[in-house]
Amino acid sequence: MRFLRYKLSRLCRSRIVSILVSALGLACFSLYLTYQSNSMMLLKSLSSSETMDETLERTLKLDGRASVRSKNILEEEVRLKDDIMKKRKSRQKEDIMIEESPIYKHLIQLESMLMEQIKTAKSRSIEVRGQTDVINRDLPLYEKAFTKQGFIVRQPSIDRVDDGNNTLTAQERGPLQVVSSTDWEGWMVLLCLAFTDGDSVECLERTSFTKLHSGQKINRIPGLRNVLWKKDGFCYTMNHARKIPMMKQSHITPACWVMPSQYDQFLGVADALGDEVQWVFKSTSPGGNIQVLQPSKDRDYSKIREFRYKKAVVQQYFPNPLLVFGMPINIRAYVLVTSINPLRAYIHSEGLVHFRHDYQRGFKKIPNRTWYLAQFKHYLKYNFGYDAAEIAFQNLATVIVETLLVAESSLVSHFGRFAKQPWDEHYRCKNCFQLLGFDIIFNSTLHPMVVEVNGQPHLHTNQDTNGWASTTIKQNAVDDAVSILLSQTLVAKDVAHALEHLHLNVGILGVNCHANNQMCLTREDLEYLLATRRETLNKGSYQQLYPSYSSLKYNSLLRDVQRYLSSRLQLDDIPLYNHQGALFTSPTSRHSTAELQNVVANLEQHYWGRDRQSLAEDDIQNNFGNGTGQQRLMARSNEVLISNVFEIDPMHKDPRYHRPRCSDDPTTLSELLDFRTDPTIILSPTFDPKVTEYKAMVPHDVTLIKVWGFARSCDSEARVEDRYGISRPTNYTLGIGENRINMLVVDITHSEPWVMNTYTVTVYRKSIMEDELAFVGNKNHQVCSLVQECNLQFIPGSSCGLNLVPSLSWEDYVKSYKNLPQCKSGDIQGKWLVPCHRCIDRTSCYWKEAKWQPQGCRHQTIKPLDLQQCLAGKKILFIGDSTNRGIMYYLMEKLNGTLTEWDKTHDIKVYKNLNNNQTTVSFAYYPQFWLTASDRPVFDKALYQLIRQSVPLENNENTVLVVGGVHWLATHHMKVLQQSLVREGLSDIRRVMKSLGAGFHQPVDGIHCLSLQEQRKVFHHNQGILNYAKGVGFDVVDTFNITMARYREFLQGKCACHFHRVTEVIPKVNTTSSSNTLEALWQYLHPSPQGAINKTLDQQQRAHFHVTGEINAIYSEILISRICGV
Repeated sequence: MRFLRYKLSRLCRSRIVSILVSALGLACFSLYLTYQSNSMMLLKSLSSSETMDETLERTLKLDGRASVRSKNILEEEVRLKDDIMKKRKSRQKEDIMIEESPIYKHLIQLESMLMEQIKTAKSRSIEVRGQTDVINRDLPLYEKAFTKQGFIVRQPSIDRVDDGNNTLTAQERGPLQVVSSTDWEGWMVLLCLAFTDGDSVECLERTSFTKLHSGQKINRIPGLRNVLWKKDGFCYTMNHARKIPMMKQSHITPACWVMPSQYDQFLGVADALGDEVQWVFKSTSPGGNIQVLQPSKDRDYSKIREFRYKKAVVQQYFPNPLLVFGMPINIRAYVLVTSINPLRAYIHSEGLVHFRHDYQRGFKKIPNRTWYLAQFKHYLKYNFGYDAAEIAFQNLATVIVETLLVAESSLVSHFGRFAKQPWDEHYRCKNCFQLLGFDIIFNSTLHPMVVEVNGQPHLHTNQDTNGWASTTIKQNAVDDAVSILLSQTLVAKDVAHALEHLHLNVGILGVNCHANNQMCLTREDLEYLLATRRETLNKGSYQQLYPSYSSLKYNSLLRDVQRYLSSRLQLDDIPLYNHQGALFTSPTSRHSTAELQNVVANLEQHYWGRDRQSLAEDDIQNNFGNGTGQQRLMARSNEVLISNVFEIDPMHKDPRYHRPRCSDDPTTLSELLDFRTDPTIILSPTFDPKVTEYKAMVPHDVTLIKVWGFARSCDSEARVEDRYGISRPTNYTLGIGENRINMLVVDITHSEPWVMNTYTVTVYRKSIMEDELAFVGNKNHQVCSLVQECNLQFIPGSSCGLNLVPSLSWEDYVKSYKNLPQCKSGDIQGKWLVPCHRCIDRTSCYWKEAKWQPQGCRHQTIKPLDLQQCLAGKKILFIGDSTNRGIMYYLMEKLNGTLTEWDKTHDIKVYKNLNNNQTTVSFAYYPQFWLTASDRPVFDKALYQLIRQSVPLENNENTVLVVGGVHWLATHHMKVLQQSLVREGLSDIRRVMKSLGAGFHQPVDGIHCLSLQEQRKVFHHNQGILNYAKGVGFDVVDTFNITMARYREFLQGKCACHFHRVTEVIPKVNTTSSSNTLEALWQYLHPSPQGAINKTLDQQQRAHFHVTGEINAIYSEILISRICGV
């Protein structure tokens, strides 16, 4: 035991000693680090002190300059603030004058009376009525919103709690309570939460709607269920709308039919449209099944026959839907309607975007795949550009307004049934509002269509992670709607100021109404104007749909609706009201949307300008010099998604683009009224609607024209290139030579546009060489160089345009050219050289003699016989776009002496009959831009398919792979290509990369157009690809500088990037005798299979092709020299 204690004491002492030694070592190391750091700080302080004088001197200089700038800014600030104060004083005087005006006194009296009615209301309560399942689903969001405003929400008499096992029948989900005979009393807002119009026992009796006082609101618009909400009602309404002239050209909804009443009519149309069109069958019940069927298929036809006795709605399948990441989407837009006839509506900026499965799975929603509307707009901006995104959302708002304006006429007829007697006052439902859910889809050209309208949008709250965003958006939509409805902002002065200053020749009953006034506003009209201004100032994230500061764009539609109602919808049960005169006998009458259109549109323009001016002045006053004024204006327009949604396209202000008066004569359905271009071209013959073929010629400098036309008939439309093509003015690229422009006249009164006629204009654009005189080589011509054009300077700092090469004549240059050494690479920098009388005069140049001159060397030109020997036993594989295809066909024609096969292939093509069957050439088109991203083969797969089609291949220089494209090629593709060749055992083959080229410099629809800065980025990107390719063993051919210097010389293509064209050469047949003719025809149809002489005759007599394009020939020869050069 004693021994054990001894050992433990020795162990403890040794541990303590080791700990103390470690602590001492750490302390010494810390002291060392402290010493080193202090030394470094001392050195830095010494070095900084040496430059202190220099820094101080530089600071004083900068302070001097800054003081000058500060002085200028202060002077400008004082001047602007003085201007603002003068304007504010002027407005204060105006306000004082307005307060003395009879209009203001009348409006303030009316507004005070309306506000007093609200304040003295017996109850600030919210009454809830409806159906149990809808109340359980939607009430929580409404309850939260109204509670924030200090209202009491009365719970319905039946328990609304849903335990998740709700098994109530439809009858049990009906009325929650027995509505008393005074059901319009005791509440301020009635929430009708049901799948009905509300004008029944479930919510409010129809007769009670007319007894509501001005302070009461009900969230139902009677009649809307049968007009828009129900699928069959929506279909009937939109079909009637197509009879309105203005709506014939506005495809706001897909064509539809109601089953079974329109079964035979549907089959007739489906049969006429053919097999390609698909049809969507929807059950009329909420949440019913969706099927996509085609009558031409036996299996589908048997299902379609069931709808002879079964209720459903058939819509034409939306052609070319917009796909986001390969999936179709639909937009749920929340629209608040606060007045009908006159209309007042808003759209919330925070809608939802639902991703869906394709039609094969019934367009069902994909769980947990929902975007905000803001995310969708960002996606459009990134993939289609800012302008395209803005136009898409403008179109979305427009189709909603058009739908509401068309539906309004049917709702007015429904309101007529509220009157007990025909002579009773026309009911306007000024107490009604309704939050609607518009379901909208876009096609691939970003054109929207309304698919459905939901009168009781789903507002169920979801507290899990995936549903949080959806719930937040719905809550915001409800909160902002409640704020609009309950706002009490005083706006009489704003309205009076606008009416006084606009001089609209509009009077007010009881104030200044005269017989010569265009209109006299009634008390009901003034209430509408006050409510419109009040709601606008409290709209939150809602944006005005109608009225807005640009509502005048709907003038034609409203006029056509009025005419249509007057001529075709003579409803006996609707009391007629004054549409013309200024005087109304009853002050409680109310003008319609069309009648108030001019007044409200001008008022909104006045408010809009005044509000923006006030905001800008506040920014200057409070934030001058910080740049925040403009930023706040920008932020104001961007803090909500839909900004300036009805901004009119400046193009439409030009009278050249206005459609002339059209004809209702059915015989003019197929005629084009006019064909127009900018710049104007002279047609031959002169345009005549009876003539469909024309020719025109333009000079070389015209590379782009704007094209548009007008159909003679009101039921037709002129569209460019395609029956679904663009009907507005559109840009069209003109390549060298012939360009065919097709203008189609289509009948737009059908569900699908019918092509009635096609007008073709062949525009011939002159080549720069076209009018040249014969070149005489022994004359003393100047040598002029061209690196880049001055209007497309892609190389900053380099010379532009034609420049004189000093001390060198063209004759001397040609003699010295042959003595230059051969270029060791295909990317030697160079310039174009051209002989001219004077370099400053382009018309004196001989462009047929132009040469691409690499710096200090020349590219070898391979003769056809040498080329045949070089390529014997070789296989050449091309992968890339049409620029690579042009090189391939040039090589094939030079190799064979003629080009007997040609195909504008966008797939894989193999040619084995070259060079007496000694050479094989194959081609794979990449990338296939026209396919969706999910269906487009990746580069690795495209290369694999090309190799598989070209086997067997030797792993040596007998196999040559050429890769290249206009703008898509990147170092990533080089890496993938290297890995693929190693995997396929082809790492030792000859590899050539053709670099990027000129293109995408013309603003054409459907094609992105690069700015000058972006073109310069492409130039640097091209240099990087060339360096990388050479570094991994590729031979290279640089085509970027060659094509960019002469970018106007493109021959075809919207991209303006094709420098070749393949033309067919028709053989001349000797027709001196019938026997010779028959013999030649026989030889043409049955070519002799053997003998060199017979082969030559066959080539002369058979049709063949020829590759044109001087620039394509230049870089094709460079490629050939890289493959076969010494």
